[in-house]
Amino acid sequence: MAVKVVTDSASDIPAELAGELGISVVPCTVFFGAEAFKDGVEITKEEFFHRLTTGNIMPTTTQPSVGDFLDVYRPLAEAGHDIVSVHVSGKLSGTVNSARLAAEELPNTTVEIVDTELASMGAALAAKAAADAISGGADAAGAAEAARNAAANTEVYFVPETLEYLKRGGRIGGAQALLGSLLSMKPILTLVDGEVHPKEKVRTTAKAVQRMRAIGAENAPYREAAVIHRVSDEEARAMAEHLAQFTANPVISAPVGASVGAHTGPGVIGFALWKGE
Repeated sequence: MAVKVVTDSASDIPAELAGELGISVVPCTVFFGAEAFKDGVEITKEEFFHRLTTGNIMPTTTQPSVGDFLDVYRPLAEAGHDIVSVHVSGKLSGTVNSARLAAEELPNTTVEIVDTELASMGAALAAKAAADAISGGADAAGAAEAARNAAANTEVYFVPETLEYLKRGGRIGGAQALLGSLLSMKPILTLVDGEVHPKEKVRTTAKAVQRMRAIGAENAPYREAAVIHRVSDEEARAMAEHLAQFTANPVISAPVGASVGAHTGPGVIGFALWKGE
């Protein structure tokens, strides 16, 4: 018997990294009107953003169903594995609730559910921490604790090109009170207690990216760092190279997928920083 890690597509974990670590990914669903697509299964990141930027239908998303989770959990349970399921903030998505309901369908299997209170690569770093703990001999409880510890020490910052997608998707969180003033600015946003909150606001994208770099330097060193983006490869690479100064581990770079991109829109850049050496 082994312990297996499960996450959801809102973690934006790269497929290569998930495969390397043996992490299963449960897809969220994205809708363009009446058309529904499983994120990363029935629609690629490139296809999603092409439709987002060229079409006239604003996408919406929904969490994986209980059945979606059972499709992943059951084969693992039947193989005799325990499960550590690490997910996007329950205040941003109902994913954690679906995971818990699915776990109740498997009373003879240990399923540890972790609400990271993060999103995108913040959640992915927590899932990676669980997988690394398992590689070191941890049981399900120990791996879940490792994920929770990573999540508690990880901060996510990002700069969207526009707040319009977050506003329409209802994911604006604590930034709602400042929405009017933020719409004319380039806000640096962060996650606080599982919700989106404004950290700072600047007047241009260039200044926002410059300030992001300074934030990265101020909070160093990091155990892990990951770039979250839907910008040019050159811009993403420059941010990754900047963060590489502050961590001994390779910086992960992950393009935003449909589950997150439906709310951030194109042109977003950010990072997840797991503090500690």
